[in-house]
Amino acid sequence: MKTYERADEPDRRSAQTFALLKQRLLLERLNHTPEFETHALIMRQANEAALLAWMSSYPLLTFPCLFDERANTASEQARLQACLYWKDLRAETPARAA
Repeated sequence: MKTYERADEPDRRSAQTFALLKQRLLLERLNHTPEFETHALIMRQANEAALLAWMSSYPLLTFPCLFDERANTASEQARLQACLYWKDLRAETPARAA
């Protein structure tokens, strides 16, 4: 029984290290993102990046880059959606006045 516990110890330790890395990077990104509407997108991307990184050979090396790319894409998509929304609103405003 003890041999199984010892064999699982490095896996458990690396899983804990990975979870802490994910949490630290996610909180850091959310703190630097003032638009709270984007937070859900970033959290979803963190989970997807974590899943993909965990399946790789080097999850601790893969996750930061993968998460950064996915979070940047999510932030850019949210920014573009907001621009389109406000552009459409401005286009409707003169029509209402007439």
